[in-house]
Amino acid sequence: MSETPLPPTDVSVDVFRQWRDARRGVLPAEDLSNPYWSWLVSSEASSWSANEYFKGPSSCGGNPAWSAERFGQSTTNLLDGRTLKVAGEHEDHYDPDFFIYNDVIEISPDRTIRILGFPTQHFPPTDFHSATLLDGKLLLIGNLGYPDQRIEGETQILVLDPETWEIRRQPSSGDGPGWIHGHQATLEEDGSIRLNGGKVWKSGGAGLVENFDEWRLNPNGWTWERLTRREVTVMEFRRTDGKPNQLFEMGIWIFNQNYKLPDMQEVFGFTGLDIDPETLAKMNESMKGLAPLDHTAYEKRYRPDSIAYQEAPSSEDSQGEQIEVDGVLVRYEEHFHVVRLTIEGKLPSATVEAMRDDLKGKLEKITGQLHEVRQLLP
Repeated sequence: MSETPLPPTDVSVDVFRQWRDARRGVLPAEDLSNPYWSWLVSSEASSWSANEYFKGPSSCGGNPAWSAERFGQSTTNLLDGRTLKVAGEHEDHYDPDFFIYNDVIEISPDRTIRILGFPTQHFPPTDFHSATLLDGKLLLIGNLGYPDQRIEGETQILVLDPETWEIRRQPSSGDGPGWIHGHQATLEEDGSIRLNGGKVWKSGGAGLVENFDEWRLNPNGWTWERLTRREVTVMEFRRTDGKPNQLFEMGIWIFNQNYKLPDMQEVFGFTGLDIDPETLAKMNESMKGLAPLDHTAYEKRYRPDSIAYQEAPSSEDSQGEQIEVDGVLVRYEEHFHVVRLTIEGKLPSATVEAMRDDLKGKLEKITGQLHEVRQLLP
């Protein structure tokens, strides 16, 4: 098994077959511990490689394999030396092993591993939450979850007791952040929890929108307080025909004009992989990219013509390109179907409208397609 340690003797083919698939608990805090899952946790072995090793079934059209490799999983060290790893997701929706978990992995000081499953009505599938230890309880705030779980304006709060393994949903009131995930949670001296960052899900096709404000949860009464109300404008630009904007393909074409990409046959020749000619031909065709209809507009799409601006250096956390206009940060994020324009501060309405019209006009020149603009914030 390439780059994966061999399984211990208690992980037999029969054990693998019994525990290969991801699953939910039938009872609250159901002990699902088994040698195969424990080995994946302790060795950080890939479930894909394990499936190959044991010649397991394909997940395509079948069941996703149980995996300890997860995104959006919280890790909390308890005062008694135990470590709790809670939920998280494996890969993304396009992967056949995609699964959002609702389990708790307990690692004792002696490295004993216990895995507890829950029914979804007690513990919904949860990922990209925060975990805060307060008065011996673990407060799990936020969730990305499956699309049909998301409720605009509601913030998921779960309270987990590491002694009894009781987990309950906790209602809250007040001005909360909404369906938030990927945020940071900080325990304050007074026992309240401050949230910032992350993204919030909004309905009506807006999807995930960046969170720019800070919020406080008071566990005494479970009430929310909004701490900031920053002036931020977010607009989204997409083709009216609903098709991809193909800006990525245009970037490949531009790159090809300056740096000739190698033929795929040459690339795979170094790997020793046997790729059929039809696949190679399709890959070579895709690597040619797509020429923008207006080369100048493409190069200057994120540089407004009629607005004075300064170049803004990118940081590790920045996404896309950014400039400054009158000291206000302006960000452009390029996605498969949309381009998002984010203005982090207050600018005159005429300036905002000029930037909106500039970007819309350039995108239409570049693609030859009409674009629509949707304002997500405020």
